[in-house]
Order: sequence, then C-alpha cells, then structure tokens
Amino acid sequence: MKKIAYSIFALLLLTGTTFKALAQSEQSRSVSGFHSISSSGPFDVHVNINGTESLKISASSDIINEIETVVEDGNLEIKFKHHSENHDNIGRIDVYVTAKSLSGLANAGSGSIKVEGVVSGDNVNIVLSGSGSISSSVKSGDLHATISGSGSIHLNGHTSESKVTISGSGELNGKELKTGSASVLITGSGNAYFSAEKTISAHIVGSGNVVYTGSATVTDSKTIGSGSVSKAD
Repeated sequence: MKKIAYSIFALLLLTGTTFKALAQSEQSRSVSGFHSISSSGPFDVHVNINGTESLKISASSDIINEIETVVEDGNLEIKFKHHSENHDNIGRIDVYVTAKSLSGLANAGSGSIKVEGVVSGDNVNIVLSGSGSISSSVKSGDLHATISGSGSIHLNGHTSESKVTISGSGELNGKELKTGSASVLITGSGNAYFSAEKTISAHIVGSGNVVYTGSATVTDSKTIGSGSVSKAD
C-alpha cells in the first residue's frame, strides 16, 4: 500500500511539474523602426504587414523572459538571451509581429516565419538555415533566396530577377512565384521550383533539381552528379 501511495504521489508531482512547464504566458513588447526580421531558434513567428508595429510573445512562463527581441540597424531580432543554455522541451513559442513594411526575412533553426502581406522592395532577401520554414508573398526587382540545411521556403508573387542558392536538402517552393530571369545554384539534394519568363541559369552539384514553368530559355546549365534542369509538364 505504501508503494502504491508513493507511486501516486510521484505521479502527481510529475504531472504538476509538467503543467507548470507548459503553462503559457503572453507578453507584449514595444518595437519600432524595423524593415526586416531575423529569428534564431524554435520560434513560430506570425507576421502581419498592416502598417503598424507591434510584438507579442506567447510562451511558457518559465522561458518567456529568456527570449530577446531587439531592433538593430533596422532589423528585428528574435532570439534567446543565452545561446549556450539547453532550450529543449520548452513547448511551443509563438511570436506575433505587425510591421509597416518588410524587405527581408531570415530564419535559423527549427522554427517558422509566416507572413500575411507582401515583402517588397528593390532588393528582397530571404535567408533560411536549418530545418525550419519561411512562407511569404514577395514583390521585388531583385530577389535573393538562400537555403542551407533541410528547410523550405514557400514564395509567391512577382520579381524581375531571382537568385537562388541552396546547399543541402532544402527546397524553394516557388510554383506560384513568377520571375523574369532566374539564376540557381544547388549544392546537394535540394530542389527549386518557380516560373520564369526570360532566362534561366542553373548550376547543380549533386542530385538537386530545378523545375520551372513559363516561357524562359535555359541559357546556361551545368550539372555535376545526377541533378537535372527540366520544364514541368
């Protein structure tokens, strides 16, 4: 009987500890003067480009004060204060951001950035490293999309020129992205999908693939390995 009582007591303690760790808190913070966002960590960042500037975090009460949000040189950084600490098993962390306008996004780690609205400008930069994801509409003269790792970038919209660099097994899903000319470099097993109307230059080292739609002409294509450049059926 004592063993049963002890087991029940231990289970209650464990359950209580779990509930405490997962208890969610919300915190609003003042941010302003940013035109790009970079997230480093397991954060799920929800962005709404609506002409205002704000930020709210929803996270475990045990971890919320360890999340740093700072604007430096026009870039809103979302990261942990202490990178060396173990941040495993911390539960879901949602960051809600409103922005006046954005011309750049960067995500490092396992988190995500999802944008409601259009990331726009003469030069738009989208950078992803790790296993996370970025999803957005874009409108730009020049688009630079860079992927390192196994993550994915989902883009739609219009650009005059696109430069895509993929190292690893990542993917650019731009099936609804219309560009004039595209330059693609893939090292590894990554894939790039997009629509182009003028010219395409593609260099592949490994088993990666470039798949395009539209009336573009492939003016430069080099592959080392089993990779390919092809027009979608």
